[in-house]
Amino acid sequence: MNNSITKTILAAIFFLICTFSSVSAQVVLPTTSGVNLFCEGSDLTLPPPPDGANWIVKYSETSTTSTTPPSIGVTLVSGKIPAADLKTGYYYLSSKSAAQGSCESELQEIPVYVLKPLVVTFTPANFCLESPLAQIGNVSSIDVNTQAFAYQWYTVDGTVETAISGENQISYTPALPITAGPKKYRLKAGYVINGNKYCPQDATETITVTPKPVKPTITPGIINGTAPAVTF
Repeated sequence: MNNSITKTILAAIFFLICTFSSVSAQVVLPTTSGVNLFCEGSDLTLPPPPDGANWIVKYSETSTTSTTPPSIGVTLVSGKIPAADLKTGYYYLSSKSAAQGSCESELQEIPVYVLKPLVVTFTPANFCLESPLAQIGNVSSIDVNTQAFAYQWYTVDGTVETAISGENQISYTPALPITAGPKKYRLKAGYVINGNKYCPQDATETITVTPKPVKPTITPGIINGTAPAVTF
């Protein structure tokens, strides 16, 4: 009986330890409090350290505590964490003077989330001047933690893009009246996090608007198959 109770107590303690560990070892999400969002390909630039001191930067995939300090050192390049090395997780920043016997400051925790690039496309659809067709957009991301996107359509003339008022859905149907000829459109999309937009990508395509054919001018008497006039 005592042995059974002991096993039950140990199992409960183990469950509590695992539960506490999973709660305390927080990973960084786009909505983490105080998170610093970066587009993939961006450097993290630190401000100059205090006079006479140097920055010390360490990294942990999950949040650490004073009893389990981060152990992965990060090498700065000209005061930056290069884009190739920047990843989602917690960076810990401290400073220390180069003077002999100086102390290291307490750690500042910096949560960082790196957003993966969006893939933006749309299928160009040529149409007749009278009957505009929908330009069907598509946006995808391998970032499973944020799948909310913002959209905006533009007309493009040379290097100048002009936002089309109110066209902020994934697909767009050009409005009449419209002129015939080639038309260049652009779909721009970005992440939406806490009401703000981040890391836009875009797709640009040219479509052809075909003019109406010239009105036929066929006069009576020259149409094959008509009944000829006769004399009685």
